[in-house]
Amino acid sequence: MRALAPRLVFLIPTLALGGAERVAVTLFPFLARSFRLSVVLLENRVSYRLPEGIAPLAFSNRLSGPAAHILRIPYHIAALARLVRRTQTPVVLSFMEQANIINILASFLTGHEAVIVQHNPPPFSHGPEGGILGRAILAATRRLYPKARHIITVSEGIKRILKDDFGHNPNRITAIPNPIDLARITAQAREQPSFPPPEDFILHVGRLNLKQKAQDVLVEAFAVLSQKYPDLKLIFIGDGPDRPPLEALIRRKHLADRVILAGLQSNVFAFMARARLFVLCSHFEGWSMALVEAMASRCPVAAVDGPSGPMEILGRSEFGVLISKLTSQALASAVDGLLRDEALRTHYQKQAYRRAQEFDLAKIGPRYVALIQSILGGGGTRP
Repeated sequence: MRALAPRLVFLIPTLALGGAERVAVTLFPFLARSFRLSVVLLENRVSYRLPEGIAPLAFSNRLSGPAAHILRIPYHIAALARLVRRTQTPVVLSFMEQANIINILASFLTGHEAVIVQHNPPPFSHGPEGGILGRAILAATRRLYPKARHIITVSEGIKRILKDDFGHNPNRITAIPNPIDLARITAQAREQPSFPPPEDFILHVGRLNLKQKAQDVLVEAFAVLSQKYPDLKLIFIGDGPDRPPLEALIRRKHLADRVILAGLQSNVFAFMARARLFVLCSHFEGWSMALVEAMASRCPVAAVDGPSGPMEILGRSEFGVLISKLTSQALASAVDGLLRDEALRTHYQKQAYRRAQEFDLAKIGPRYVALIQSILGGGGTRP
C-alpha cells in the first residue's frame, strides 16, 4: 500500500525555531501517511525534534546574509529540479516566500505542480523596509505566485489580500488554518516549567521583533498595570534581534524586577497553562500559532486585531478578548478588565479551549491531503 502512494516533496527554507517551521513539523507525520514524503531544506538549520522517519535533505549549509541567499537561488532551483526529475515527484508543497519562489521557478523546468503556502500578509512581511531581499521577495511574489498551481493561505485575511491587492485568482487560493497537535500540547502543559514562574503573571510568546510583535507597546501597558497590581509579573518567552532595546525600555520604566525575559523555552505550554492570561499585541500576524497554542493550553487570551489572524481565531471577542487597536492604553484596559473579572477569565478559558479543538491536526491535516490528492487527480484550476 505504502509503495503505491504518490511522492510529495515538502520544501521549506529551514527548520529553525519559528511558527511556520513548527507547523511543518506538526504536518510531517500526517502527510507521510498518505504520501512518500521527502523533506527538503534550502539551508541546513534544524532546531526542532523531528518525527521518527523524517530525515531532511539540505541543499545548502548555513547561509549568512541576504546576498548569500540571493546568490544561491539559481543553485536551489537547479537542485530542486534534479530531485523532482530523479524521484519523479508530481507535486512540491512549499512553505514561506523564498521556498515558494524557488518551487515555482523549478516547476518551469520540470512541469511539476507547485503548491505554495503563504503564512504572512505579503505587504507587511516584505517590502522596502526589508532591504534588497525583502524588495526582491515582494516583487517576485507579485509576478510568480500566479504561476503556482495552487496557493494555500493560513487565513482568510491573507487570501483576501492576495485577491484584492495582488489580483490573484481566488479559485486557486484555499485558506487552511495552521494545525496544532492538541494531544501533545495537553500533555506538555501538565509538565513542570523549566523554572518556577511567579504566582501571578501574564505571558507573551514570540520572536523579539518590535516592528512586528510590538512587545514595546506591551511593556508600556504593563507599566500602567503594575501600579494597580503590585504582585503581577510579565513574562516574555522568545528571543530575537530586539532584545537589547526591549531591555533598555524595561530599565527606563523601572520594571526590571517585574518583567522576565525568559528566552527560548522548549516547553512553552507549561507556562501558558499557568499564566493568568496570554497577550498577543502584534502589528500583523498571518495566523499566530502562539495564540492558538495558548488557547489549547486552557489559557484565557487577549489579542490585538490586524489585517489577518486574530479576528478569525477569536471572532468578535467570542473566544477571547479582541482589541480593536494597538495602543498601550487599549492593551492596559483590556488586560485590566480580564484581571478584575475572575468569572470572565473562567468563561474565556473554556471558550478558548473549545475553539482550539477546531484546529487540531486530526481536523486540519485531511484538508491538506484532500487538496493535494485533488491536484494529483487533475482537480483545481491551472494558471
